[in-house]
Amino acid sequence: MRQIICPVCGRPGETVIGDYRYLESGLENVWLCGIELFRCACGEEGPLIPSPIELHNLIGSCLLSQKHPLNGKEIRFLRKRLALTGVKFAQLLGVDNTTLSRWENDKEKPSSIADRLIRLLYAARMGLHQESKKLAESIFSEMKPHEPKASIHIRTDSSGQFTCAAAC
Repeated sequence: MRQIICPVCGRPGETVIGDYRYLESGLENVWLCGIELFRCACGEEGPLIPSPIELHNLIGSCLLSQKHPLNGKEIRFLRKRLALTGVKFAQLLGVDNTTLSRWENDKEKPSSIADRLIRLLYAARMGLHQESKKLAESIFSEMKPHEPKASIHIRTDSSGQFTCAAAC
């Protein structure tokens, strides 16, 4: 592995390959598997992400294909990836801003129609329509509201490319 200077204490730290719970995404169920991690004796630790934009695009795609309804943090993640304010996103969805706020704060669940519309809006705005048949099958497949929520595992290969994985 390689040595990197710690941004907190200024001493050299080392890198290791490991799994990392990526809470910085705003989601609690995202794991980066086999990623290079920085560790310092001062306690500072974090992933070395070679392409954060690609990573967040992949997380968004993983969210679209999950079978359970979107939760508030997932809706907020997709909205922020689109760089939209709550007001603008609510307007595009045809709902009141307070409704969107209740969804994002898990005070209320969106209907299955609204859930699919959020996914479709994200896919269309992010240019994911190239794979529209596969995407449509994923978005419009049967939702399983009582299925336990699964973690999202993102695997990195030796070249720093990200892919969805079943588990770490």
